[in-house]
Amino acid sequence: MKKEILLPALAAAGGAAGFALRRWELATAFEPDTGLPIAGMPATYALAAVSAGMILALALLCRGEYAGLSGREDDSVFAAVGNSLYAMAALMAAFLLIGGGALMAASFFTGRSAVFTRPILAVLAAAAGVCLLPIVKSRFRGPARPRYDVLQLIPAYACCMWLVAAYQARAGDPVQLDYIYELAAVIASLLGLYYAAGFSFGRGKPFQFCLFSLLGVYFSLTTLADGHDLPSTLLYGFAAIYLLCCAWALLHNAAQPGGGERNVQETEETPDEP
Repeated sequence: MKKEILLPALAAAGGAAGFALRRWELATAFEPDTGLPIAGMPATYALAAVSAGMILALALLCRGEYAGLSGREDDSVFAAVGNSLYAMAALMAAFLLIGGGALMAASFFTGRSAVFTRPILAVLAAAAGVCLLPIVKSRFRGPARPRYDVLQLIPAYACCMWLVAAYQARAGDPVQLDYIYELAAVIASLLGLYYAAGFSFGRGKPFQFCLFSLLGVYFSLTTLADGHDLPSTLLYGFAAIYLLCCAWALLHNAAQPGGGERNVQETEETPDEP
């Protein structure tokens, strides 16, 4: 099976299994009165084993030749020209990010959240979602965006603040098992977005991007079982969908002759069909 199908499917299927195991763990592996973890519960070991297996499997399967993609200086490495499914999924991810930022700002100003980093995250998340709109458009319709595209950095900056806010909200929780998977999701997503932005600056690393992006998909789907508030749920949904789209696009282009490089010179636009 081609990597462009196998690896995204593995990450998504692993995420679904992780979600189910996490629900099982939350239902059986914590004391109902104190919330403390119960030692030796099979759900805890099963989820840890699946997570370790996913890390190992993706680390092995993501290795390989990427047909010169490392040297690209624009986002043509993620091009999906004419692929409507990619465009719809990536745009949905962008709107999830915008919606998550808007709801997060609303929850802060209405007093439902007192974490001071939340409004900063809200602004960055909404801005990152807006920045993704022209990026997705260029990957779908062309031409590729130029080198040193600052818009590519905003999602990674937003994810940095997301990590700070997530840790701040959990810093007083002595039970690490309560939040280990959500922090893993944010960290993996941050690294995936960081390595994605690197292609726009001539420092693309396909292996690292694929590994952390697909781990971001796995852990984001897994932590959805934790019952986050709606803004955070939208952010995890964004991470899972957008990183899955980007990983598929890179793997698809890597499998094409010449790495799927396209002509990035701007051509005359044709009018949209009614």
